Amino acid sequence: MMAAKEVGNQEIIKKGEVAKVLSKQSLNLLITLFLALCAVFLWLLRTTPEGQRWLASWQARRNAALSQKRFHEALKNDPYLGFPLGKVGIENLPEGELPILLVVLGRCEGCNENVVYDWAEMGKWETLRKAVRFVLVLQEGTKKVEEIGEKAKGVSLVADERGEIIRRLNAFFVPRAYGFEGRKLVWIQREVNLDKIRVLERFFELVKGRDEAQSLINEWLREMREKRWGKLLVGSERGEGR
Repeated sequence: MMAAKEVGNQEIIKKGEVAKVLSKQSLNLLITLFLALCAVFLWLLRTTPEGQRWLASWQARRNAALSQKRFHEALKNDPYLGFPLGKVGIENLPEGELPILLVVLGRCEGCNENVVYDWAEMGKWETLRKAVRFVLVLQEGTKKVEEIGEKAKGVSLVADERGEIIRRLNAFFVPRAYGFEGRKLVWIQREVNLDKIRVLERFFELVKGRDEAQSLINEWLREMREKRWGKLLVGSERGEGR
């Protein structure tokens, strides 16, 4: 009886082992089949216009998500609010009571050259000169900065050929603006491709309040219209508005 029981148990164990082997083989077969179907699906996607459009759209969304993630990671390296202007590395900057808008412009080449000269002209507007001091940082040598300075009025130009100031301010995109009040950092541009008006609005709203900021922007725009069209025309427009 004992021998018969042992034989029976061995047969049960063998059947269990066979079942496990068959189950494992079935699982491997299912995985192989699934991978084969995925390969066929991807091949079909790549060989049809609809599939190519879907893949391109998926890749674009993936790249956008990765870029956004890298952008937010880079923002973590920004200088802290309250960061002293003295630690930026700019020498011989005149003292004054006006808030300072420091704009990192990078190199003066290609498409960025127009941006550099555009910002270099900001000091010619009387409305802005009374409200803010512009400091422009260029990743250029002294000679090039002096050349640009000949066409600039009312702004301070800083040569940063080695990019040391750019690294301290974490200017991983340009132009990028930094606002200082009382020679302490109070505002950092965190949006790419802001135009000059938006940059000034953001900064003025912080240091002067929304109403005064809007009043300054409107006065600046009026001054630009006067320069372009003449005081008489702009004055008549204001009269009609009233």
